[in-house]
Amino acid sequence: MSKLKRLGPGVRPGLRDGLDFIQGAAGLPTIFGQWYFCDKTSGVSTNDGKSPTSAFADITTAYAACTSGAGDGICIISRGTSAAATTSRITFPLVWSKHAITVVGISSGARKFNRARISNTEHTTGALTTLAFPSATTITDSASGFVTAGFAVGDILRINTTEGTNDGTSDIVTAVAAGTLTCGASSFTIQTAAAAGSTTINSFCAQLIDVTGDNNHFENVSIANHSSDAAALGSVRISGNRNNFVNVHMIGAGHATPGAVATASHLFINGGEENNFERCSFGTSSVLWAAANAPILFDANSWRNSFYDCDIDIYSATAGGGAIKSTDATAIEGWQTFSKCRFKCFNPNGLTALTSAFIGTKPTSGYLLMDSCSLAGWAAWDSVGGNNTVYVANSDATASGAGGIATTV
Repeated sequence: MSKLKRLGPGVRPGLRDGLDFIQGAAGLPTIFGQWYFCDKTSGVSTNDGKSPTSAFADITTAYAACTSGAGDGICIISRGTSAAATTSRITFPLVWSKHAITVVGISSGARKFNRARISNTEHTTGALTTLAFPSATTITDSASGFVTAGFAVGDILRINTTEGTNDGTSDIVTAVAAGTLTCGASSFTIQTAAAAGSTTINSFCAQLIDVTGDNNHFENVSIANHSSDAAALGSVRISGNRNNFVNVHMIGAGHATPGAVATASHLFINGGEENNFERCSFGTSSVLWAAANAPILFDANSWRNSFYDCDIDIYSATAGGGAIKSTDATAIEGWQTFSKCRFKCFNPNGLTALTSAFIGTKPTSGYLLMDSCSLAGWAAWDSVGGNNTVYVANSDATASGAGGIATTV
């Protein structure tokens, strides 16, 4: 209980809440709109979220309360050290289409694995013989366990069965009842439970937050996707413009299964322009990535994004693994700038020099500028002869015999 609460019954509840808000928001940046508070420990989804004592339970509810363009803010409160006290859970991808929202985590401010966290929750049925597919869009459970398992509208499902027809299919849940899941545009093969055999249904997030909006600010949070599904490939995807990230730790494919997929990433800039990343960390040295993937992935004509004083980490012994990947010739346009950033590949069985920090397809009209950056665990910034994509200034450059790197501008 805060000291303000000890003012006693003579102080009106509304005044106490107002004083609590002032006390709780004293260290938050000034915004034009309304602060909404998210507290996993004591928050309730039916609260109004406008003070620490009436906080929401999760960031999805807080985001829904914000008005696009109004300058609203979300404060993620972290208590203690346990996941239950520090982590706001996302059960399905949060599409961040609103503009000008400020998100701040209240925690120690640790650079890596910050305890003001946003992470995924997986729902699963476990392996059951009671699941059937009565139509192309429905799944039934004769044991009526879907609500108990926590499935919700918006969940993305993966079907794993011992019978091959529906195995591996996925879709989005549009309605949930104890004994029935209804999906959107699915095309399940009609089967009885006996014909389906042993079946497991689990939910996953391909990306945790998909930032399609502009002019948003995220600070002092960790955004981590630890799903074991092979399609849980990322943490943050950005197609919006001029968003700002400060001291944000992004972890995508935080499990070895998606880490073995070539399109895994921690940050996926998908056409985003003029986004800024300062003192951010991308990746972890504790989850093996075993494919030609990279912590930062570019696609769809991404322009003028900037990285300052950031850590880019990967744990890999796959020679083709990189630090930055271009999906095709139009993935990058103009300059992507990295200043005072550290690129590190770690292998606990002995540091192995991977081939090239930049991998993927040579951009037709895009370049990377490495200004005062360091490279450890790769033989070269860009080892592909003729790429000429990476430019290095104010730091030592390690070039391979194949060339393909310009060391001056």
